Amino acid sequence: MMKLSAFLSFLFFLLLSAFATTISAEAVVDSDGHILRNGGKYYLSPATPIGGGGIIASAIRHGDSNFCSLAVVSALFTNGWGVTISTYLKVTFIKTTYPVNLAFAYLAPNVCTDSPNWVVVNSLPLGQPVMLGGAQEFSAASVPGQFYIKTYDAEKHYYKIVFCEQGKDHCGDIGVKVDSAERRRLVVTDDKNPLVFKFYKVKESSNSDLSMVV
Repeated sequence: MMKLSAFLSFLFFLLLSAFATTISAEAVVDSDGHILRNGGKYYLSPATPIGGGGIIASAIRHGDSNFCSLAVVSALFTNGWGVTISTYLKVTFIKTTYPVNLAFAYLAPNVCTDSPNWVVVNSLPLGQPVMLGGAQEFSAASVPGQFYIKTYDAEKHYYKIVFCEQGKDHCGDIGVKVDSAERRRLVVTDDKNPLVFKFYKVKESSNSDLSMVV
């Protein structure tokens, strides 16, 4: 009886350890090794010097009209803007298996959009760039789907962002394409060359320098 009890205890310990390892492997952590909080604000900083620049928004003019929209871009020589990372799931922390909403935390008032949310649209010649706004702003051009954060190098806390389009059986990496105005636009790509990030927690006192639309 004692041997059976000891065996069951050992088996329970193994199962608990395996469960804890799985949970840990799925957790997304910031540069300090802390798990990303649901609704937390973070800088998406390039993991390597060649990975790109800080993530901000840039105004895109449409012809000679006053109509504009905001594109999500990778800009050099800046820390970027804080991004709120959240999931609709009723959880405290963010994991690689959770769909996430990405939104600039301190978007300045502007004439292009009143929504800070990232959205993927169909737009030639870039393919599927990442813009700001709601799906209704882009009508039929908006692409239904979900963003996810996926591990790129667990030991270094490197991550990439993928977009999984509704109805498709694979997800595309978020990478960069340069447009005709030399802007480094974030786009959904299948070229296996994703932007690789580390997440740095935003200090609330630093929000004053995050809001300028360029």
